[in-house]
Amino acid sequence: MGIIEIILLSVFGFVIGLPASLAGVGGGFLIMPVLIFFFGLPAQNAVAVSLAAICGTTISSSVVYLKQKRVDFFLALLYDVFDVPGVIIGAYLASLITSDLLTGLVGVFIISLSILLMIRKDTVVVAPKYSTTKRSNQNKGWIRKKIDSDGKAFSYKIKRPVLIFLSSFAGGLVTGFAGLGGGITDTSTMILLGIPTHIAVASSEFAMALTNVTGLIAHGLLDNLLIEYAIPLTLGTIVGAQAGAFLSKYVKGTTIRKVLIVLAFIAGIRLLTFAFIFP
Repeated sequence: MGIIEIILLSVFGFVIGLPASLAGVGGGFLIMPVLIFFFGLPAQNAVAVSLAAICGTTISSSVVYLKQKRVDFFLALLYDVFDVPGVIIGAYLASLITSDLLTGLVGVFIISLSILLMIRKDTVVVAPKYSTTKRSNQNKGWIRKKIDSDGKAFSYKIKRPVLIFLSSFAGGLVTGFAGLGGGITDTSTMILLGIPTHIAVASSEFAMALTNVTGLIAHGLLDNLLIEYAIPLTLGTIVGAQAGAFLSKYVKGTTIRKVLIVLAFIAGIRLLTFAFIFP
């Protein structure tokens, strides 16, 4: 591989890592088609290289978000736990239904999430300057309170906690169906559950960082990872993710939501295109 390709991969990684970390996604839905169509990688190698780049995005941004104290650990771990059975069942169902149909259904689902994000507003309540978690009675749901490193307080209530499990499971299903990373579904459903955008983004990135490393190790053991492509691309996403996570402190939640809506819509269109135009 020549120096031009190395530079292009690094720049591309940065361009993907910045908005991905800002919006709480991995960026695999953008990385995959570029690796396949522009760099000519076989699908299995593109998946492995893309996963390495996503690890760069999620781990790099998680470091920043941890310093900002915006990660809801309990929420992130819940999304991780229930993603796993969703992925397993999704992968099994994918063997029973035609891949084009599944890809199209997931595309419609992702586009629907983007539309819901457009019509629902953030519900952020100012909280006291301490970080606590408590479970209220069944009617009130879960009340969560966090204060970040800048002293900004967040208070949010999840009226129906069971929806956390359902949305996490749905994110796993989407991953198992179409190989799409769970960042878009996780961040979107967190926001739709009433979690402030900044907390949702940070928690989603942290949750993805925990699971993506496992996937990368598995692909490495299968010799699917092309190091010469993975290194420059991942270095680019690491730097881009640092920039995106840093900028998130100065960007309004509504703006971050708009970035997520655009990325989700692009992901949905990409899946529909792959299902019906380039099956």
